[in-house]
Amino acid sequence: MTMHQALFDSTLHEALRRWELPITPTQAGRLWVHFEAVVETNRTMNLTRITDPVEAAVKHYADSLGLLLWSRERSIAVRTVLDIGTGAGFPAVPLAVMRPEWTVTAIDATRKKVEFLVRTAAAMGMDNFNVEQAHTAHWQSERTFQVVATRALGPLAKCLESCAAFVRPGGWLVAYKTASVARDEIAAAEKLLKRTRMRVEEPFAYDLQLGDETLHRALHLFRRTK
Repeated sequence: MTMHQALFDSTLHEALRRWELPITPTQAGRLWVHFEAVVETNRTMNLTRITDPVEAAVKHYADSLGLLLWSRERSIAVRTVLDIGTGAGFPAVPLAVMRPEWTVTAIDATRKKVEFLVRTAAAMGMDNFNVEQAHTAHWQSERTFQVVATRALGPLAKCLESCAAFVRPGGWLVAYKTASVARDEIAAAEKLLKRTRMRVEEPFAYDLQLGDETLHRALHLFRRTK
């Protein structure tokens, strides 16, 4: 095990230990394969500005798994997840690795990013993860999903406009954000609730620890009414 892998592994284990989320050696190994591929590909394609193993373990991988905390603490029985605008594979890849019983689909508009994820998923040996090149405005999918998640799509109003159609009745739209979202951003999203057939649910807050720094995060939640 290299020094970088040891740092990544120990940081991720510590983050999940705080949350009492178990991780197997196989799961940790798959996440490291993904991170190695991200760093290597990032040399020729812009996937992320975070390539330090400690920072990535917290800000990308542990953060992506905040959805596991929410589903556990609010007793949400998840089976299908769609990650819109997945980029390098966050949160889709960590979720698929940690929950092999979930079916995780990811879409991104950039062909090279999709090709990267197809290659990497094959190397990781995941059979519950699917990725497609698509823009939400043009994706011709008849499927809807229990959870639709996004980490980097933009303001909450844009998340609603782009993602609500893919949430099945009774399902959830989950937007990863910092804990301090501006009131006007929330108000702009609330104006779209009736048109998108969604309702606001109480955000789910959680913290990440990066050295001496505490990062306050929240999942902003909307539920499909019909």
